[in-house]
Amino acid sequence: MGFWQYLALIGVGGVTGLFSGLLGIGGGTIVVPALVILFGLSQYSAQGTSLAVIVPMALVGVSSYAAHKHVNLGAALAIVAGAIVTTRYGATLAQSLPQDALRYIFALFLIVIAVQLLPSKAGLPQQAGFIALAVAALLVRALIAKIM
Repeated sequence: MGFWQYLALIGVGGVTGLFSGLLGIGGGTIVVPALVILFGLSQYSAQGTSLAVIVPMALVGVSSYAAHKHVNLGAALAIVAGAIVTTRYGATLAQSLPQDALRYIFALFLIVIAVQLLPSKAGLPQQAGFIALAVAALLVRALIAKIM
């Protein structure tokens, strides 16, 4: 990569850090699409790179929230306990799927989350997110069956 690409990556990092602190997102919603669309990385490399930036970014963000007593340490430790056990399996599964299937799963996941967050503001029934999740699951299952 050349100078300008690294400069653009720093810009992606700046946007990611801003939204991470502002919305509490892990960066994958910005980093993965940016690396795939703007920099041509494979879905696998984009996801691996996104995971690599989470820890330092999260440490900076959590320090600010902790200073204002907005970190539930018990909940965080419980989530970490579950994540430590399952992350390796998820990463292994991701790398066993065709890249196109993985990209569709990622996109559907983002759509489901967006739909789930909308009901309180958009007047949609509370079940809209669960319906979207069910439809997404069926689409992913059909897609994987078609690709494999």
